[in-house]
Amino acid sequence: MNEDIKISIVKYITGQASEAECFEVKEWIKSSRENEVYYIQLYETWHNSLYINKDSLDVDKAFDTFYRKNIEPEVPVYRRLTSGRHWFGIAASLVLLCMAGIYYYKKNNTAEQWLTVKVAKGATKKVILPDGSSVWINSGSNIRYSKAFGIDNRTVFLTGEAYFDIAPTSKNIPFLVKAGQFTIRDVGTVFNVKAYPDEKIFETAVVEGKVSVEGVLTESADYQSKVFLDAKQVLKISRQAEVREVKSKSLKNESLEPVKVVQIEESQLSEYSGWKDNLLVFENDSFEEIAKVLERRYNVEIFINDENLKGYHYTGTFRNLSNINTVFKVIKKTTPINYAINGNAITVKNMN
Repeated sequence: MNEDIKISIVKYITGQASEAECFEVKEWIKSSRENEVYYIQLYETWHNSLYINKDSLDVDKAFDTFYRKNIEPEVPVYRRLTSGRHWFGIAASLVLLCMAGIYYYKKNNTAEQWLTVKVAKGATKKVILPDGSSVWINSGSNIRYSKAFGIDNRTVFLTGEAYFDIAPTSKNIPFLVKAGQFTIRDVGTVFNVKAYPDEKIFETAVVEGKVSVEGVLTESADYQSKVFLDAKQVLKISRQAEVREVKSKSLKNESLEPVKVVQIEESQLSEYSGWKDNLLVFENDSFEEIAKVLERRYNVEIFINDENLKGYHYTGTFRNLSNINTVFKVIKKTTPINYAINGNAITVKNMN
């Protein structure tokens, strides 16, 4: 990598880049996966430094490390000291450190303030974030973000399921969704994240653009990994213990894998995002999985009294059905069940 692009990247991160330099960096990032990973790592060097303890910060050492790893060209010292461009590299790095110092001061002199949006079972909600991004929050889910969102971070903490339409920004601050043990990093994207604590599958579906998903992807791994997803790709992650448990029941889950990336068609996108438009879409989902979705959507409890029934798989689409009884009437046409509704409790039995 040449020295000029390194300096342009630092200027881009610090907001000092010209329009031409911004274009150059963006094109360079898009030109290869390796460049994208390098940019992410460089940005994280800066971003992660914001969260370290102020008392442990050694400015000289931090500058030396950042400069040597990311800016310093492979030329003799006397040339480095006489080059004007190199001095800009130093200045840009110092800008990073000064910005960190300001952040440390604010962080240690003001209490962190958070905004939380909770959505009860039986409801959905659309929220516009301070940066202009839109978030649809599904039933039984919540998001949390800092009051400084859009100023020095664009990080959202998600429990449950949400659909994100990310607004562009001139501040070059990545949009991050932290869901359980995973971090989804947006790169100009529309995507859905499903991360309910009581479900076996973590799922990210990309509608437009691309994302990276970062974290410890399997229980047997002791390191963090990244998976890159493009439009119309879905990442599904299952915990290993739960995969073994499901397979041991000899149900129709032969294709279940700990980490799986699936390419889907345009027509299949509604399976992952239809809920925000009051659609219920199931594609070869087990009756047990469907029951969890229905519980959240209609704020009910469903008790399935037959283990074999849990393994039945169903494909179908429901539109604007406000009554849970209507849903079960449709399911009953193709599934051998009897059901009884008592208030918010629904008991399902095998009719055979």
